[in-house]
Amino acid sequence: MSNYIAGVLDDSEYWYNQGDALFKLGCYQEALASFDQALGIQPNHYQTWILRGGVLSHLDCYQQALASFEQALALKPNDQTALLFKGVALHHLGYYEEAFSNYDQALGIERKSFWRTLIQKFNKWVHGNFMSISHSSPT
Repeated sequence: MSNYIAGVLDDSEYWYNQGDALFKLGCYQEALASFDQALGIQPNHYQTWILRGGVLSHLDCYQQALASFEQALALKPNDQTALLFKGVALHHLGYYEEAFSNYDQALGIERKSFWRTLIQKFNKWVHGNFMSISHSSPT
């Protein structure tokens, strides 16, 4: 029996699955502890880094979440999920341009994203309307 328990405690997949289940239940602190256990056994498991970052995001620890997403991307560059959630963390930290860049990369878009183009057009429209209002003569 003790060999079984020792085997479970040294099994990164067990800790990963437990962390995933706890994450889905909203038990973020417990999930974080499980993901940390899994990473202590298998530090090169990029999916664990992604879920760890997700948990940290739910705990409003965006700087730590960002570090987890960056670790995942160091292990698997261009992973769409890691790029997307890295963008979310950057957004919450106020790094909007970097966030948009990550969103673009996650979507596989090399040029300006749809959202950035839409925002630019909206800004031009708003500026144009304000300009026409400010330059109109009083009636």
